[in-house]
Amino acid sequence: MISKDLRSFETAKPSTRPLKNKQYRVKLRKSDVFCLSVIYKRTNMKNFPFDTVRLDADEVKSLEGTYNALKAKFNIGLPKNTHDFVNKFEIFNNNPDAKLGGTLLINHPEANCYLNFVKSGYSYSSGGRGGNGGQSFEYDKYQIWAFATLNKDFGRVLIRPETFADRILEIVHPTELRFPDDKSFNESFYIVANDPEKAKAGMTQYCRDVITEMMYKDFAIEIINETLVIRTNQPINADEAVHLAEFVSKLSEVK
Repeated sequence: MISKDLRSFETAKPSTRPLKNKQYRVKLRKSDVFCLSVIYKRTNMKNFPFDTVRLDADEVKSLEGTYNALKAKFNIGLPKNTHDFVNKFEIFNNNPDAKLGGTLLINHPEANCYLNFVKSGYSYSSGGRGGNGGQSFEYDKYQIWAFATLNKDFGRVLIRPETFADRILEIVHPTELRFPDDKSFNESFYIVANDPEKAKAGMTQYCRDVITEMMYKDFAIEIINETLVIRTNQPINADEAVHLAEFVSKLSEVK
């Protein structure tokens, strides 16, 4: 049921904006859209906690801006062991080739939450017709997925903003989890759970208030027992990364 509900949840397409940067040692032509970060020379990249291979200059710049914004807002830590829970979540099934490029612990060690910086591969072709005479470029783009270790076992739960199609489906096949004392929450979100009693016990009023306040339309939440993940289909962005970190930090405090 959960996999079917997420078929339309697709990864955002990356920008194809040409690169212009005087720091490059090669002369960029219009066809040289995706120049890999292997030749992107910066003195401060030595201690950069992310994999920058196959990134273009715009992506590296966004990654740096996001990292600096998070450091300015939160107490950031780096894990001793990689926290990679990507493959066990139904929410990631539409992106089986995702790779982990870095992890930041948020408000470490007080909060049990972190951001995974996930890379996905793309390709771009320019010039030539019928596959002849053109150039092909392979590159990666980042997205940020937020994780938290919860204080309760929620069972398995999916939460996302409700659509008109969900409301029609609910009339025909009522499967959605409802909270009798929270009509506004019911009307705003689509919730399914394999154990409704566990899910209701875990989703306290505080939990529902946080979700109502901070859930964007392109967010989806999945919970497997005590592990929660929030995913967005947007490319990396400093403001959204800070919002995600605040969101997951609040959810990690649910009692």
